[in-house]
Amino acid sequence: MRISTNMFHSQGISSIQNHQKSVMDTQLQLSTGKRVNAPGDDPVATSQIHALNRTMNTIEQYAKNGEYAKSQLVLEETAIADTIGSLQRARELAIQMSNGTYTAADREATAAEVDQIIQQVKSMMNYRNSEGELIFAGSSVNATQAFVEDVNNPGYYAYIGGVNSDASGAETTPQDPLANYGSRFVQIGFDDDNLLAPDDAGDPSRVRITDNGNRVFSIPGATLPYTNNTGGGTPEANVLNVLVEFKNTLLAGNTPSDEVIGDMDSALTNLSQIRAEIGGRQNRIQSQYEAGESFKVALEERRMTLEDMDLVAGVTELTKSQNALQMAQQVFTKVQGMSLFNYLR
Repeated sequence: MRISTNMFHSQGISSIQNHQKSVMDTQLQLSTGKRVNAPGDDPVATSQIHALNRTMNTIEQYAKNGEYAKSQLVLEETAIADTIGSLQRARELAIQMSNGTYTAADREATAAEVDQIIQQVKSMMNYRNSEGELIFAGSSVNATQAFVEDVNNPGYYAYIGGVNSDASGAETTPQDPLANYGSRFVQIGFDDDNLLAPDDAGDPSRVRITDNGNRVFSIPGATLPYTNNTGGGTPEANVLNVLVEFKNTLLAGNTPSDEVIGDMDSALTNLSQIRAEIGGRQNRIQSQYEAGESFKVALEERRMTLEDMDLVAGVTELTKSQNALQMAQQVFTKVQGMSLFNYLR
């Protein structure tokens, strides 16, 4: 086998370049603290790292969704709590006005305060979030109002599902096909089937952030209408209409009936149950957040194992590469002098 002078030089230079690259790669790993800085460093590990990063990013997004959901539920809870307070005040007035010592003039004067309570409750039932979306309109968050004046019973109010509008905007029919009775949900955790049921019960991966106002403010077993109803039909059995009936009773100078107080009690019970459900949803958001954070810690440990550099091993590898580079350089200087012409001098 013939070994030329060019071969000596080529092999020497190639060896020096390889060792220089090894030194530079190790220096990069030590400076970044990562064993894998490019796909070529470890293709299998790179694929696993990308998958882990995607999962951790998803968990972080679920956490953000949970924060948004909690902010919406706080608004809803605040509106319900305010309504409960207003309704309790109305109940106190109803009991007070039931006393025979009060005159018709006293009841008419009390009706003015009840009217203020009606306006406050109406405001809460049509409450909007910071984005201007109705929180008690189910999925129809961009509707004009969640509760509007009942065209069939002037002076009373109906949920948006109870009225419709024609081309001119006039309310006409008793059913709005555009009104969605559902609710809005956000995903706060991983889902095994990625399916959403009409009710979020038993689905910990999603949480309801808006409620159907008809369910929240309806009164189970209500005895509406009372004797003061002047409309052409039966008004919806909701909190607002009970207060309207109460006000009408006082304006007529009459004593509030037991049905009025009973319906207020039923409304307070229903609102308290809805408020408790909201608290349960808030707790579920917190539980999902804590579970996600625990899972993310485990994923981070796995990613660090795949990606991060062992500093002790890295320094050792750098020392070996530097020594190998020095040896290659010294060998090259020796080989450089191995020429036939040097012996012929």
